[in-house]
Amino acid sequence: MREVLIIGGGAAGLMAAVAAKEQNAAARVVLLEAGARVGKKLLSTGNGRCNLTNVGARAEDYASAEVAEVLAQNTPRRVMERFERMGLVCRLEGEGRVYPASDAASSVLDALRLTAAHLGVEEVVGFCAEQVMRGKKGFTVRAQDERSAQGDRLILACGGRAASQCTGYALAEKLGHTVTQLRPALLPVKTDGAGIRGLNGVRCRCVATLLCDGRTVLREEGEVLFKDFGLSGIAVFQLTRAMARQEGQFEIELDLLPQMGDAQAEELILRRAQALSWRGSEAFLLGMFHKNVSANLLKMAGIGPGRMEGVPEAQLRKLARLMKHWRHAVTGVQGFQNAQVTVGGVPMSEVDGKTLASCVCPGLYLAGEILDVDGPCGGYNLQWAWASGAAAGTYAAKE
Repeated sequence: MREVLIIGGGAAGLMAAVAAKEQNAAARVVLLEAGARVGKKLLSTGNGRCNLTNVGARAEDYASAEVAEVLAQNTPRRVMERFERMGLVCRLEGEGRVYPASDAASSVLDALRLTAAHLGVEEVVGFCAEQVMRGKKGFTVRAQDERSAQGDRLILACGGRAASQCTGYALAEKLGHTVTQLRPALLPVKTDGAGIRGLNGVRCRCVATLLCDGRTVLREEGEVLFKDFGLSGIAVFQLTRAMARQEGQFEIELDLLPQMGDAQAEELILRRAQALSWRGSEAFLLGMFHKNVSANLLKMAGIGPGRMEGVPEAQLRKLARLMKHWRHAVTGVQGFQNAQVTVGGVPMSEVDGKTLASCVCPGLYLAGEILDVDGPCGGYNLQWAWASGAAAGTYAAKE
């Protein structure tokens, strides 16, 4: 009888367990979770709503490896169909994002747990895997409390370092794999503070551009959230994936008027100053931006208190340029505890591109964030967890 051990009871591990039993009902499938319950991290995804996939997810959306074969086996539509078979009703929202109709991440977790239990998956919690050994008859996994588990197939689905105390990388290394440098991504950034004073909690829609040593790396349109320490929001999160893979001096440039070019922005401000010359400077940008954003922009442009009729044209042009090219020097990021995903891990070149079987340790499979694969915000990373978990579980359970 096939015996499959799965280390990690997160999204990838739970899906691997379900897929393994669906592939081979006679197999013994044991899910080993270090926490007090499985799927805890799932409950906080999507602000508690769980953006479980994105219908637009493509292989090219993921870094840093080729994942087409795995995603082709478990497309977003197939993932939705699988969840619907588990009793979960899915709802498609803007930008291809898919949520449970209940708007509760707990519904996704309940669907997985109930299905796994119905199929006969054995769930062991509080099992913090510390050692793994491969012998002639398969694998032995030992926990910190001296408990052990044996199986002829092993799936590492331990997750990444983001918001986790993951030990999976060390286990993978003990079994012969390498692990690339690990860096946090999809998280807030720290800036030098210039221009953001008094903006904590203010949001604006704009285009955020990542610059490395003055060179444009990536542009993202969306919401930016100002914080006391720097910048947050989905647009900024997306930029941090690119930051994690490069070295250099980073800046984030905000374009508050993305619908127009530099010349149009200048013309707008000059015309506005002429039409509203009677206004005080503190009310000049009223209706365009949040009052605190306006105050900071005016200060950086050198426009002080007084009526707009006395403001030199050079300062008005500087104000227009700031609106299009508001730069913030990046001094760091918030760290793994605030990250949604880990950049780095076991290279995809060390596993089979279809089955996710290890190329260096027979009988071993890897799934989820432990692999060096990451996607943007919007359901892409959970899609990888489901797709890779299903692939690893399916092939590990085959006789």
